[in-house]
Amino acid sequence: MPFDGRNAILASRPTLAAAMLVSRIEPIDPQMLDRHKADELRRYPAGWFYRHRVAVQIATLVLLLAGTLGSFTVALVIHPAVGIGAGLVVLASAISQSAVPVRGPALWMERAVTELNPVHPIIRESALRLQEQLPEVKFRLGELIQDRTTLDPYLVVEYQNERAVLGIWNGGQLIASVGMQASYDASSRRPVAV
Repeated sequence: MPFDGRNAILASRPTLAAAMLVSRIEPIDPQMLDRHKADELRRYPAGWFYRHRVAVQIATLVLLLAGTLGSFTVALVIHPAVGIGAGLVVLASAISQSAVPVRGPALWMERAVTELNPVHPIIRESALRLQEQLPEVKFRLGELIQDRTTLDPYLVVEYQNERAVLGIWNGGQLIASVGMQASYDASSRRPVAV
């Protein structure tokens, strides 16, 4: 039965999609965010030393052990000063690898935000318009973190079981924003109009 009361109750409950429609906000395709996230992980891989850290540790240990034995041998056979000098050179080369900066892998992290100041102004305006329509919405800021550096954040809005992407940016540059009808081009890192 079309008018038995159940439909009226369901229709009166606010939804994120309805609030976005009233606020004239068109969300970004979630697949575009997924493509962007995958592309950024490829752009910011871990460094060579991080990827080969076990081999570097083993090589350092072997160098230290062989150098220590070699310097003792040189000190006994040739001259103690030459042996001590060789030992110091081996020790310095083993320690020097720890001074090389190691770039770890980039990781996507999301956190709940109540203050929208770190959000790009255009995306923040859309988020505030949406919050006027639906005050219970929650915002999550996604960030690509690599060695304490934040790269290419994005903003997601959540309400009950619904979720929508409002925008992706990098510093002052918008990569994707609400209202941009675009598909993501990974080679240029820019949305392409469709």
